Amino acid sequence: MKNDIYQFLYKRDKPMAMKVMGVLVALFSIGGLATTPVFGVVMALAAGGLLAYQPGIEVNFAERTYRMITAFGPRGFGNWEPLPALKCVSVFKTQLVSSTYGRTNASVTTREEVIQVNLATEQNQRIRLLETDNAEQAFAFAKEVSQKLNLQVWDATGKEGKWLAS
Repeated sequence: MKNDIYQFLYKRDKPMAMKVMGVLVALFSIGGLATTPVFGVVMALAAGGLLAYQPGIEVNFAERTYRMITAFGPRGFGNWEPLPALKCVSVFKTQLVSSTYGRTNASVTTREEVIQVNLATEQNQRIRLLETDNAEQAFAFAKEVSQKLNLQVWDATGKEGKWLAS
């Protein structure tokens, strides 16, 4: 993110289950086209939606606004809101846990350790800006955001949190 760029767009990755479901629906749509064309077309549209859908966030630093977006391909949809009163930019390490249950109540749980960069509001709410497994990338991004919004960076990746020098 260069100093002259004042808008940031981050599209979060879809869960693997949604990707698999999109592929399965696409395969069913091919079979549906052969038997009932209307059903096949509906399934093909559903598959396209599942594969093209992506949630994310867009932040305009110059106007101090943000929006949670729903993206279909390159186009994002969402309402712009002013940024609330902010305390800091926080960087912390967390585990993402997802469980998938089968018909027999068997479950598969996956854990992924990630580093999140958030804007912390005065009401102790978080606006997640970035999720990565690269600590260097997370801290470089947090420093850029802190400079654009004139905030401090809170490092909560270790056992003891600490403020980083600007």
